[in-house]
Amino acid sequence: MTVSAIGHIAGAVFATELAACILSRKFIYQKKSYTRAVIAFEKAKARYEKTVASVTAKQSQQLQNDKKSQKSIDKDTKQMEWQEEEMKSAAADVARHHTSANFYQSIAFLLLYRVLATEYVGQVVAVLPFVPSTTFPFSLLIKMSFRGLTLPVENVPVSSDVKSPSQACAFVLIYMLCSFSIKLMVNMIAGTNPPKGADAGVGNLIDSKPGQQLMEKLGMNSEELQDARKVLGF
Repeated sequence: MTVSAIGHIAGAVFATELAACILSRKFIYQKKSYTRAVIAFEKAKARYEKTVASVTAKQSQQLQNDKKSQKSIDKDTKQMEWQEEEMKSAAADVARHHTSANFYQSIAFLLLYRVLATEYVGQVVAVLPFVPSTTFPFSLLIKMSFRGLTLPVENVPVSSDVKSPSQACAFVLIYMLCSFSIKLMVNMIAGTNPPKGADAGVGNLIDSKPGQQLMEKLGMNSEELQDARKVLGF
């Protein structure tokens, strides 16, 4: 196992993620536009939750023959629907800032991947601690771990620590593992997370009225959109 190579890859991922978090905070999340968007969302959310609580309380106390109470509930329900749309629009405004930050971060990591892939092309960066079999899912693991090596598997040099050439691990798998673990850790420490309720990312943009109108223009109705979101997980 090439400890220096793994350390170099992990360090590059750590430095890139940390720089992305710091720059995003400085140029996006500390700007007045983002602060105003968060405040607007928090106020809209508070108004909506207050109206929901009011409607729920009135519905529990309502008598079936109380027409005056029903009119009050209908009025509050319409207000609640309007406030829900307002909250979704505010959440979409917050999500736009985070989406732009994620976009620039993706570009940075794409460049990092290209640089590191060029540096470690054809090199065995690490060794799997076991000999994977050729059956699924280990066959998929072999393809991932061997991706980027120019030699056939059977021609990989075997040392005293390597029982089989199939244990060879190229740059791609190490980069993926570092990205998933280190990026998550750094983002938890130094990242800026959206407020609860505006943390659905693209989902917030789709839920907003402009997002719904755009989806309709693209020929997707609400049911198709919900089915697609379930499949994609947002």
